[in-house]
Amino acid sequence: MTATEVRTVALFTATDRCDRCPARATALVVLRSGGELAFCDHHLRRYRAALAPLALRFERHVELDEALAFVPAPARR
Repeated sequence: MTATEVRTVALFTATDRCDRCPARATALVVLRSGGELAFCDHHLRRYRAALAPLALRFERHVELDEALAFVPAPARR
C-alpha cells in the first residue's frame, strides 16, 4: 500500500476529534516516523498533499454503525 491509497476501517468513535479542530475525526494519517495524526475530512483535504511524503498510509475511519451500512445484506435463497 502506498501513501496515496486510502483504507476504510471502523476504529473511531463519535468522541474522537481532529488534531486541528474540534470536529469529529474521520481519517488517520500514519506517519513513517511512527506517529499518527487524526483529521476531519476538511483538514485531511487541506494537508494531504503536504503530508504525503511523510505518510506511511492514510486511513479513512468511520463509526461502527456507518461501517455496517457498507456491508451488503446476505443473498436470499
